[in-house]
Amino acid sequence: MGAIKDKGLRLHQIERVPYEDAFLIGDLLSTRITTLAGEPKAGKTLFAAGMGIALINGETEFLGQPVLRKLDHIVFGLTDDGAPEELKERLHGAVPEDSVTVFPVEDPGDSGYWPGIADDLIHMQPGLFVLDNIIGALAPGEDIASSVTAQRMMRSLKPISEAGIPVLLVTHTPKGPAEGMTVASSPIGGRAIAAGSRAVIALRNSEKYGRRIQTTINRATEDLNLRVSVRPAGKSSEVPIWERLDTKLQREPGIRTAPQWQTLLAEQVLKEQPEEATIAGLAHRYAESVGRAPSTIRAELPKLVVRSGGGWAAA
Repeated sequence: MGAIKDKGLRLHQIERVPYEDAFLIGDLLSTRITTLAGEPKAGKTLFAAGMGIALINGETEFLGQPVLRKLDHIVFGLTDDGAPEELKERLHGAVPEDSVTVFPVEDPGDSGYWPGIADDLIHMQPGLFVLDNIIGALAPGEDIASSVTAQRMMRSLKPISEAGIPVLLVTHTPKGPAEGMTVASSPIGGRAIAAGSRAVIALRNSEKYGRRIQTTINRATEDLNLRVSVRPAGKSSEVPIWERLDTKLQREPGIRTAPQWQTLLAEQVLKEQPEEATIAGLAHRYAESVGRAPSTIRAELPKLVVRSGGGWAAA
């Protein structure tokens, strides 16, 4: 039997997956394999923790993107020395203690190692599995820059994803300009890692441009390119607070960023009375100026403005 005869499907045999089921966080974190890449110390683990907090607490949005599912349990596979204690501090007091499971990952090169992890996860059925990070999870002698190694790792994670458990894979970007110039090739292992992922997030941090989130994601309404910041929740807390910086709003004197952007945008629509006659039209017109995805604007703006008498009025 050939692969087509054994596994081929007609379209009517394939289950539809609505947009809301394709993402945990809209246009950011997929329900399949998402790769989060960044330079050392760029804040990758802080970013994973921030998304985890939003998901476990059932928050309405994260960095302006809608949180589409509330999770009861996240499993972190950690490789760095001291990582469990650091993660504890970043989640302490922000989520229930029993909502997160942590275990050490160190592939001994045994062919049964990753199938065993997959079996455990399938039994536990967490809402998300975070592998932080892929380089520390390699078998002895492996190099993630090798396409063979990268492909093996993605094949190891695929059964977890196929079992309905979303995977967030944390990794590094390479040094130098050869790779990493585009989001799709950002992870070390580049195309092999990106090809095995439904979504790629690049977290960049520089003195000149600050922190930015850039994405390349299947089925996203748009690729994101966001300027963001992170700070601890308090003097005695390492819980990360992530914020989206809307540069165009900040240029206006006296105007602050979210959560006021909805009101500011509504005021702008009422003042300008744009020719667009639909919320969708407004969403595309103002998306860049408010630093929000059109899908986010479409969800929020109807609460504040309505079309009336050939113009726009307060809802």
